[in-house]
Amino acid sequence: MFKEVIKKGTSEHFLLKQLVRKNFTSKYKDSILGILWSFINPLLTMLLLTAIFSTIFAGNIANYPVYFLAGRCMYDFFSSGTKIAMNSIKGNSGILTRIYVPRHIFAVGGVCSEFINFLISLIILVAVMYLTGLALNPIDILVIIPIVILFVMIMGVGLILSIVCTYFRDIEYLYNIFTMLLMYACAIFYPMEIIPEPLRSYAELNPVYMVIDQFRDIVMYNVVPNIMSIINSALFAAIVFVLGIIIFKKYQKRITLEL
Repeated sequence: MFKEVIKKGTSEHFLLKQLVRKNFTSKYKDSILGILWSFINPLLTMLLLTAIFSTIFAGNIANYPVYFLAGRCMYDFFSSGTKIAMNSIKGNSGILTRIYVPRHIFAVGGVCSEFINFLISLIILVAVMYLTGLALNPIDILVIIPIVILFVMIMGVGLILSIVCTYFRDIEYLYNIFTMLLMYACAIFYPMEIIPEPLRSYAELNPVYMVIDQFRDIVMYNVVPNIMSIINSALFAAIVFVLGIIIFKKYQKRITLEL
């Protein structure tokens, strides 16, 4: 029995690696610049929005390029990670209807491939920090905390969406609208301070904004994020992750009938 468990784990690990490689390489498969778009895309977006908004928010944000890019990297990881997980079952229906493959592996593989893109965007962030005179600090190692919280959150939301999207195809279009609204709610290109009370208090309850704010506190201000913010976002991520596993396990056997 122990050998069977080891064998199963090894085969799933191999399949996961292949899926991550496939998702990562296929993203820019038909483009001339290929993987370079992972560097160029966030950089061009930062330059454009910095030119537009840096003057407007100059008095509120000391280092606008880093402020924007730090928020955008975290938000893009959430948006792209949950979207690729949402379409993971439907997009691999040809495989799932022919042979038995662990259903969850497609969602996990999709999120992991987007995590690689996220790590690439962090290279751009470090370069921009250096160019703007913001040196790396030993406390920067704490970025692991919001990143892990966000990863768990994405995995939970992605598992739920992968099931929901299989039964209700319109959720894909509704979720695109939701992520667009979420981008504006996460204070990516503007300071949260411009939102008047009591709306700001509600906006700060956004769990995605919480991890973005924690990330900025560490990389920009070299301070330990608010402990209650970490606890609340971690608790939310854990609840969503557990719910994702429960929902996925409950409905995964019926997925084939809906494909």
